[in-house]
Amino acid sequence: MNLLFENFRLPGNQRKPGELYLTIQEDKIVDLSIYPPLKNIKNKVDCNGCYISSGLFDLQLYGAGGKVFSEGFSLDDFMAIDQLHLQAGTTRYLMTVPSLNYENILKAIAVTKEVMSKQNTGCIGLHLEGPWLNPAQRGGHDPAIIRRPQLEQLKRIIEAGKGIIKLITIAPEQFNPETLDWLLAKGIAISAGHSDATTEEANQFFDQGVRLSTHLYNAMSGIHHRSPGLTGAALIDDRVFATIIADGIHVDYTMVALAKQLKKDRLLLISDATFFGMKEGKTHFYGQEISNQEGACRNPEGRLMGSTISLLDAVRNMVRFVQTPIPEAIKMASLYPARFLGETTYGQLAAGKMADLLLLDEQLNIQRIFRDGKEVVLS
Repeated sequence: MNLLFENFRLPGNQRKPGELYLTIQEDKIVDLSIYPPLKNIKNKVDCNGCYISSGLFDLQLYGAGGKVFSEGFSLDDFMAIDQLHLQAGTTRYLMTVPSLNYENILKAIAVTKEVMSKQNTGCIGLHLEGPWLNPAQRGGHDPAIIRRPQLEQLKRIIEAGKGIIKLITIAPEQFNPETLDWLLAKGIAISAGHSDATTEEANQFFDQGVRLSTHLYNAMSGIHHRSPGLTGAALIDDRVFATIIADGIHVDYTMVALAKQLKKDRLLLISDATFFGMKEGKTHFYGQEISNQEGACRNPEGRLMGSTISLLDAVRNMVRFVQTPIPEAIKMASLYPARFLGETTYGQLAAGKMADLLLLDEQLNIQRIFRDGKEVVLS
């Protein structure tokens, strides 16, 4: 079915509502221009002057609505999380799991594979955040699970996750150079995170081919003027992308602004949503009591445990607190993450791209959502 979107604005574009037309056919965009389509299209969407944006693309989310996928590897929980984030504007994402033992990594791969085989889901792969991390920068990860890589086990995991695992966060200093080279050659994006690497070590890892840093500033060797650490090395290296949690809790907005000035289009927004949609109070995660106070979820040690925001919340925060222009803030959560992963059919409003669309008002509140060209019923 063809759909014609009209009476909308593009963020950052000076054309008024009624001066642009966007046409989709089935699940793809076929045209975006100032010219109405040549053939008559009966099915029209009046956008009522809203902004039209690409759907958002999250490289790191764990859960929503009190459900965390890695708690029980439930297909029902996975689909519930998918729908809750979809309602918040995230049309594509990597489901993320924390440090797990070998058997549970295989479970996560199997369920994610099943989800990806279904229609009308936004999952495009799995992000393994661990278990090959540095205990000194473990954050909320279970120290009993964190370990150094064993090549044979790593090979079995990569083989089982072929086409499913799209991103792995590691502490590169926990790998010997040969094992790291082997992993980098597998065609999976590798990110440095939960790492205590020195500046010199970080530069070496970037030279080897690591091209991403996970949740910049958090759970990594920090900046000191005589020891810039992984944070400083990632900020200054133009080859390296970085994800960041723009919730005002994980990172002060002044430091978000600094990262944006330095990284430009290599700074990628993530939600790291674990307790998105959770009310303030107590909950449990991996046997730990988690306290949510004013959006900050912490375990009994006081360590941050994921976030309570959606990716669209992060976009709004960039606009409000970092004074990032709306079109650029949206790109940080759509085009740039998709482009980093090489998922080039997402995150753009252009012919041939997936028809994942958001209609947003001036405060960036969702009015309508389309994924795969089909409208999502808002709850």
